[in-house]
Amino acid sequence: MLLLSDLQRLNPLERRWLQLFLITILSTTIWFSWQGTDWQSNQSIVLNWLVSPISAISGVLCVVMVAKGLLSNWIWGLISASTYGFLAWKSGYYGDWLINWFYFLPAQFFIYFTWRRNLESTSQIIIMRRLGWHWLWVVVLVLFAIMLLAGALQNLDGFFSDALKRNSSVYDSLASLSGFNIAGPLLDSCTVILQITAQLLMIRMFAAQWPFWILTNILTIFAWALVLTTDPSSAPYAVPTLIMWGAFLINSIYGAISWHKGAQQND
Repeated sequence: MLLLSDLQRLNPLERRWLQLFLITILSTTIWFSWQGTDWQSNQSIVLNWLVSPISAISGVLCVVMVAKGLLSNWIWGLISASTYGFLAWKSGYYGDWLINWFYFLPAQFFIYFTWRRNLESTSQIIIMRRLGWHWLWVVVLVLFAIMLLAGALQNLDGFFSDALKRNSSVYDSLASLSGFNIAGPLLDSCTVILQITAQLLMIRMFAAQWPFWILTNILTIFAWALVLTTDPSSAPYAVPTLIMWGAFLINSIYGAISWHKGAQQND
């Protein structure tokens, strides 16, 4: 009932965006699945043509509902984190598996219990808040955490640090472009810390979450563009992935505008 009523709360523009967003993400998912499916393996078929589309659809619905400030985002987030984490684990992307199953997945329950107590009585949209001057402390802590994790990724050996090092070709390309070996670990560290920070601010209903989501999307687009540049043969999966993250970036910008207005009204 909540899912249907929240869909009805979207205005005509938001519904058209949701439709376009779903078409975009599903198209990229189908293209990626077609390229990567082992048609002799039932497991590969199920992962690519069942789990992956479910992950894509739930991911789109989650971020659109968050941008609108609707409670049902937690249900879609639960499905998305579960299915995408499973895909990441089966594909060997253990960093994505860790952050989805052990951070984003439990975070959905905190979202539910926090948000349901802070809904406007008429619109049933979350009461959006401004962070105020506390954003200075957030930025300082984020920068410190990024440098700490980047140093760990560069210098420590073990499953956890290796899991977060997502693409060796990106590391090599960034090192050659910048002249610093830490450039690759720094990129991965930024995307991890920014996502963690954005999710925490989202749980607390702060509009300040959106710059962190926007930066995450921009850095991820940059990373995949670098993959495509350094390895042109990656085009069948890199191009759809770039399109997908471009759509996430557009949604994040809309979310930033929507939450900024909502927070101003609540003030």
